[in-house]
Amino acid sequence: MTVEGQRPHRHREIVDVHLVIRRGGPEGEEVLLARRAGTGYADGLWHLPSGHVEDGEDVRSAVLREAYEEVGLQLEPSDVRMALVMQHRGPGGAPRTGWFFETSAGGTPVNREPDKCDALAWYPLSALPDGMVAYARAGVAAYGAGERFLLHWHEDGDDIAYEEGRDRSVVLPRTTAGSVHHIELWVADLAAAEASWGWLLGELGYTPYQHWELGRSWRLGSAYVVIEQSEALTGDRHERTAPGLNHLAFHIRDRTALDALVERAGAHGWSLLYAEDHPWAGGEQHCAAYLEDALGHEVELVAGGRSHALSPGASSTR
Repeated sequence: MTVEGQRPHRHREIVDVHLVIRRGGPEGEEVLLARRAGTGYADGLWHLPSGHVEDGEDVRSAVLREAYEEVGLQLEPSDVRMALVMQHRGPGGAPRTGWFFETSAGGTPVNREPDKCDALAWYPLSALPDGMVAYARAGVAAYGAGERFLLHWHEDGDDIAYEEGRDRSVVLPRTTAGSVHHIELWVADLAAAEASWGWLLGELGYTPYQHWELGRSWRLGSAYVVIEQSEALTGDRHERTAPGLNHLAFHIRDRTALDALVERAGAHGWSLLYAEDHPWAGGEQHCAAYLEDALGHEVELVAGGRSHALSPGASSTR
């Protein structure tokens, strides 16, 4: 209720930025975390490189500045991509809006603020540490699962640190009209397909979703991929040159991630197609890898955030 003639105060929030720095590791994709120290807030807990947006500064400029100030990465605007937007509130605190960006560029991170951070460490994206600021862990986990909009609202009695079994995350669904709901592949050997596709989809950020006697699925955001050894199969090998599905194509973050995945793919049932032209088999501006599994299924992995048009006719023989 307001006094007549007076307007209510407009809601205002601090805007903060967070940087998900990624690299390939022996257990898959890893993310860089910094352990807070000497700040008076969340000291001893792991967090992403982060900071507040300054007056008159846009969020991208802010994350580039923070990347250099905290971990010494000199990034260009084209080096960062939007990862997640989260409105969050700490225990007893005021709401904030956090913008999460991702990058794998800029060289080797170093601790440039030892008065605020006493350690840097890489953790698998799929195995984040418990001793982490709760909302930051929720943001990274949601990002890894393909979500892009999130609420994380602490209750006043909560701990700042992540607590197993207490998740305050609320995913805000995106518009799905017209987007892919799921893709289903019938396979002649479920075990072999699970070994190759499970590994590949996991590398691309998918997580196990469904499991039944004749099938498996993996999910990223609202879409999922199914492999099934149906009892109604009429053949024992997929023929990608016959009418029907030729291949599936997925984005992969960048050339570095592409090279790392291709190097490991052979150990998981995938062979590289068009090796003599790799990674430009689709055209001189289309950086991609073409892989085939033992059952004849082909995938195309396209490096970079934006797709370039294939050279005329390039896909007709793939």
